[in-house]
Amino acid sequence: MIVYNAVRQPINLEAHIHEGGEGWICPVSGQPTKLAKIYKQQKQAGRETKLRWMIANAPIDPSRSLGHASIAWPETLLYDGHSSFVGYVMPRITNTRTLLHVFNPRLRAQMITGCDSFFLHRVARNLATAIGALHGRDYIVGDLNESNILVTSQALVTVIDTDSFQAKEEHDGQIIFYPCPVGRPEYSPPELQGKRFKGEVRQPEQDAFALAVLIFQLLLGGSHPFRAIWLGSGAPPPLEEKINLGLFPHAKATARGQVAPPPNLSLDRLHPSLADLMCRCFVDGHNNPKNRPLPAEWENTLREAEKFLRTCPNQHVYSGHLMKCPQCGAKPAPVRRAASTAAGAPAVVPATALHPNPLQPPPPLKTPLPPTQTCGSCKAAVPTTALFCPTCGSVIAPMTCIHCGFGQVPHVAKCCPKCGKPT
Repeated sequence: MIVYNAVRQPINLEAHIHEGGEGWICPVSGQPTKLAKIYKQQKQAGRETKLRWMIANAPIDPSRSLGHASIAWPETLLYDGHSSFVGYVMPRITNTRTLLHVFNPRLRAQMITGCDSFFLHRVARNLATAIGALHGRDYIVGDLNESNILVTSQALVTVIDTDSFQAKEEHDGQIIFYPCPVGRPEYSPPELQGKRFKGEVRQPEQDAFALAVLIFQLLLGGSHPFRAIWLGSGAPPPLEEKINLGLFPHAKATARGQVAPPPNLSLDRLHPSLADLMCRCFVDGHNNPKNRPLPAEWENTLREAEKFLRTCPNQHVYSGHLMKCPQCGAKPAPVRRAASTAAGAPAVVPATALHPNPLQPPPPLKTPLPPTQTCGSCKAAVPTTALFCPTCGSVIAPMTCIHCGFGQVPHVAKCCPKCGKPT
């Protein structure tokens, strides 16, 4: 499939790798670090203006210096052959797992090794930094949940599905909001429960609620902060009703009709400063959303909490305010100090934390490729990875290997770079 950017340069897209309710996600040929989202026709209305504003007013990515995108921000608008808007190009984030696979103990045990509390604190800290960067440019995620956050083996995060974010455009003294039309009840604060997300102008403190839920899940075994055993009369209320009623089971004053969570899910396991932020969000913030900690406070508090993490003789990592290891009861070991990181900068964990197989980059191509090839129209030298000739604009379409079906074989290649057989 061939689409065009804003200056009518052709961009060749490969077959889609994912189809959702809004459209298709397609790799960009010759650009392994890029993906394109192509909207279904009924989902295109109103997208172009919002995305154009977002591209012109991108937030500062806190991990840019590391060559990593903390926010999969739109980069280029795409059009069809009739100059009609169809989608956009964004960064492609590889060798990651969703946040669900990191905080869910069962999923984590199946595919991730060495993911200790130190690593989880770092993920939480980097997530708070990324959300803070978005708020700094007046963007609200709105639909912040475990499925639209990716995590690398260095504890770096990427927030995806950015086209659904709430954007605020200021133009000629007028303010235009592009709302976030979607959301998940289990990550929505009390004031949004039962509301139609599409008509709501979101506030930073509403993202702050979802951020606190995710940090809770990261640090306390994947459990939702409002999940508990119900002892009240009648059927237990659903999770969203507990949120709406403020039934936070970790605080006695709000745990009406519920059993306190077991020790492995207790706030006591967290550094006291982190436990305080949880109570500020889910208790003090229930009636006054302004009391909820914002991303910068989470980032600073997590940085300090890391300094008190300890490793017991059995290699369990836990908060040093505890008298003994909560997993095995071993006596405390020396404090495990975290490397200092400037405020707002991503914190990186050595690449030993996640299981190597699902996160390793793909194996190198079997046949090295020359740096350039020749344009079939004007005979100019063209980079092997180019999609079109920079001299005459002709499309440089790669061949498809007749042996393995690999569709990115440059014409200058004597062998398929994937299977190694002659072209």
